[in-house]
Amino acid sequence: MAVMPTSIRITLRWLRRPVRGLLALTRYREYVLFVALTTMMGAKLGGGDFDLRLLIVFIANILVVGFAFMYNDVEDAPDDALDARKAARNPISAGMISPRMGIAACAVVAVALLGLYALLGLLPFLLGAFCLLLAFLYSWRVARLKAVPVADLISHSLSLAGLQFLCAYFTYDQGKPYSWLFFLMVVFVSVYGELNNEMRDAVVDKKAGIRHTADLIGAKWTKVLMILSIVGAAAVTVAFIIMQVIPLWLLIVPVVVGPMLFADRLWDLISGRVRMIEDRESMHQPVLLLGAITLLVWFVADKLGPLG
Repeated sequence: MAVMPTSIRITLRWLRRPVRGLLALTRYREYVLFVALTTMMGAKLGGGDFDLRLLIVFIANILVVGFAFMYNDVEDAPDDALDARKAARNPISAGMISPRMGIAACAVVAVALLGLYALLGLLPFLLGAFCLLLAFLYSWRVARLKAVPVADLISHSLSLAGLQFLCAYFTYDQGKPYSWLFFLMVVFVSVYGELNNEMRDAVVDKKAGIRHTADLIGAKWTKVLMILSIVGAAAVTVAFIIMQVIPLWLLIVPVVVGPMLFADRLWDLISGRVRMIEDRESMHQPVLLLGAITLLVWFVADKLGPLG
């Protein structure tokens, strides 16, 4: 059995920390499922199918959202160092990689995603490039849209949700008239997500001098706006079902699968052990999983033969 040379073992041991740091910088666990959902939704309403184009736009969407998270950590490293929890999570403030290495990784990801969007046609490329620009401006300290009330909601909802839907939709562009407007539902959900994050990080953001929408309007009205965002998302969905863009039979999936995913949480809610708005984050992952299952059923059903 061959023995690995000592020099190679030392090199691999030295590389382990920066590689782990770069992987942590992507924070992929926080968005892969959501991006899969918005991409499949856009592709399905755009008349798409499981094919190479769907794979390409999915990878491109993953990379552009990954860029947003990565560059945010690069720019926020000094601020994250003010909070022990965030300092440990951010690989730059934790000392796992240097800011220069983080910026280099962001540049590589940016070039890769633009190349992938270019394979899908002019409109997906332009939308993807605009998404990349917004993701940059959201965190870049000169512009820092995340610290500008209202602009934070607009830039977040477009760069991390709405534009991924549109890139997938216009990769195919064979949907029913105006079905691309379903991106409004995705935007509403993303606005809710941004407000949720702003409430969660309020203390650290205040220390860093960041004044966003949640800070401007206060906790009470932030919660109201979050509820209105979910209502808006539901209203768009209902409208698309009424217009028969989304088939009515598809509701069978959440009706059947939903209780299995939410049984414990619903019982805690009914029994008064938890409150919906305060314990909302425990519902996020099951909701995304339910949406992904529903979309997969829709794709498969249409492949076998439309049911409605």
